[in-house]
Amino acid sequence: MGTVHKYKGEENAFDWEGVFEKLYQAADVRGVTAKVLIGPAEGAPHFRIRYFCVEPGGHTSLDQHPHEHGVFILHGRASVLLGDDEVEVGPRDVVYVPGDEVHQFRALGSEPVGFLCVIPVV
Repeated sequence: MGTVHKYKGEENAFDWEGVFEKLYQAADVRGVTAKVLIGPAEGAPHFRIRYFCVEPGGHTSLDQHPHEHGVFILHGRASVLLGDDEVEVGPRDVVYVPGDEVHQFRALGSEPVGFLCVIPVV
């Protein structure tokens, strides 16, 4: 049976019923929280949908791994490192990160950046 997590509808809250926030921890991460919207708890065997929020001045880890990412920017602005290139992104931009490509998201400006990230099961 499927699962629905209803959006709570609170302005700028990005909260869903039954979804819990966790601090995204890695050695080189600053100011990032994450929520798994669809994953093991919902019985999804092949993919994960996650929501990340990067606070102003914060950044995700500098990563490189075999799995790919599909990213949809919901709010805020970020600088995205993709290999040797850096690109500024904002609301409704879409980012594809191929497997094994170095990547990192850095919040720009005074607002947090929030994005959905879809990955395969790893």
